[in-house]
Amino acid sequence: MTPPVVPVSEIDRGIVEAHRDLGAARSTFAQFPSSAAITACQAAEARLDELLDLRFDRTTASSRPPAASAA
Repeated sequence: MTPPVVPVSEIDRGIVEAHRDLGAARSTFAQFPSSAAITACQAAEARLDELLDLRFDRTTASSRPPAASAA
C-alpha cells in the first residue's frame, strides 16, 4: 500500500510552522543557552530540513523525464 500523497500546500504550511519553531528555539537558546535548547534547535532544524527536502522532491519530480527502461 502506498502512503497518501500530501499536497504541496500542506507541505508549505508545515515549512512555515517548522521555520517559526526553529526561530523560537534559536531565540530561546540565545537568551538561555542550555543543552535542552540546543536539542530543541537541532530537532526543529531537522524537521525543517525534512520538509524542505520533501517539497524539493515533490516539485522537481514532475519536471524530471521518465526513467529509461533498461533493455
